[in-house]
Amino acid sequence: MAVKGLFNKVKNLPTRRRFVVSTIKKGEGCFETAIFEANFFYLPRRWSRPDLTVETPTKDEAWELHYRLTARLAQEYPPRLFKEYHAPPV
Repeated sequence: MAVKGLFNKVKNLPTRRRFVVSTIKKGEGCFETAIFEANFFYLPRRWSRPDLTVETPTKDEAWELHYRLTARLAQEYPPRLFKEYHAPPV
C-alpha cells in the first residue's frame, strides 16, 4: 500500500506547546504541509485553520520540508518560524 502522507507530533521545547505537522497530497503535482497547534492529546485545536500551510510541487520536496519543519519546530520559537514561511510573494 502506498504512503498517502506524513504526520508528526511535536512538543516545542522553549514554549512547551504541542503541534501537529501533517503533509498530504492535494492533487496531481501538489502537496501541502500544514502545522496545527494541538491540545494535550495532540489533537488540533482548529482543524479548519492551520497555523501554517506550505505547498510544494513534488513529493520529495514535501517530505524534506515536513522533516525540516518538524525538527525546527521542536527547537525554535513558533512565531519566528511561522513568520519566515509567511513571507509575502515577490
